[in-house]
Amino acid sequence: MNLNSLMAIFSDFDLAAFLPELNTLLGWVETLLRLAVMAGPLLLLLFGLIYLLKPPAEANYALGYRFWWSMASLDAWRFTHRLAGYVWSGLGLLLTVIMALICNGFRRMDPMTMVWAAAKCLGWELALTLIACLAIDITVVAVFDRSGFRRNENG
Repeated sequence: MNLNSLMAIFSDFDLAAFLPELNTLLGWVETLLRLAVMAGPLLLLLFGLIYLLKPPAEANYALGYRFWWSMASLDAWRFTHRLAGYVWSGLGLLLTVIMALICNGFRRMDPMTMVWAAAKCLGWELALTLIACLAIDITVVAVFDRSGFRRNENG
C-alpha cells in the first residue's frame, strides 16, 4: 500500500462534516448515532490499553478479564491480560478508524438509512468483540490447564 492509495482512502474524509449540526432534530439524532457507534471501539481501545499498561495485579472477581482458566494462577492471569490487551487495543484501534470513516458519511444519508447503518455498525462491533473474546479464551485454554499450569509442549 503506497501513499497515493492511502490518500485516496482519506480524500473523502471531511473533519467539518464529522461535527453534526445541533440546531435540528436530525442533528441530535446524528450525534446520538455517532456516539453509539464510536463508544464501543473507544472503550475496547481503552480497556485494551489498560490491560497492557496497568492490568489488575492479581486474580479477583471485580476487575479484569475474568475467565476460569485465567483465574487459576497468577501466570495465567498475567498471560490472559497481556493477550487481551493486545487483541482489544488492536481491534479497538482498527474499529475506531473504520467507524469514524463510516460516521463521516452519516450527514449524506437520509435518517432511516443512517439508523440502519448505525445498527449494522453496532452489530459488527458486537460480533467482532465476541469473536475476539472467544479467541482469547481458546488461546488461554490451549496454553494453560484447568489448574493454571502451562501445558507441556510434548503433549
